[in-house]
Amino acid sequence: MPAYLSPPERAREELVANLMAVPAAIGLIIAVVAFFSPASGIEGTPGAALAILGMLALTVAALLVGRIHPGRLRTFITVMILIGGLLTLLCAWFLMQGWLMLTIVLTLALWLIFIFVAR
Repeated sequence: MPAYLSPPERAREELVANLMAVPAAIGLIIAVVAFFSPASGIEGTPGAALAILGMLALTVAALLVGRIHPGRLRTFITVMILIGGLLTLLCAWFLMQGWLMLTIVLTLALWLIFIFVAR
């Protein structure tokens, strides 16, 4: 049986989840630009495509996790955000994309705040 939250608690969780999606979306834009820009040094590489996929997944998951009621699915998505963020951070590190790494670190910092808010 799902646990229902009061409106202020629900609004707080949704706000933090939406804030978590902002750096993820910025990172998605950075990854797309790096994929298509010849000056990036990673133009058209599979690693750059993987970074795009990872940032897209982080953005969608961050938007989704704030709208789901507490339960198993939300816990699963929350853990997948952490795993996906860490793996995408590793991908960005191998691609030597500093700005992309910064957006992922900001996303994971907001993920930690979401964990504390969503107890």
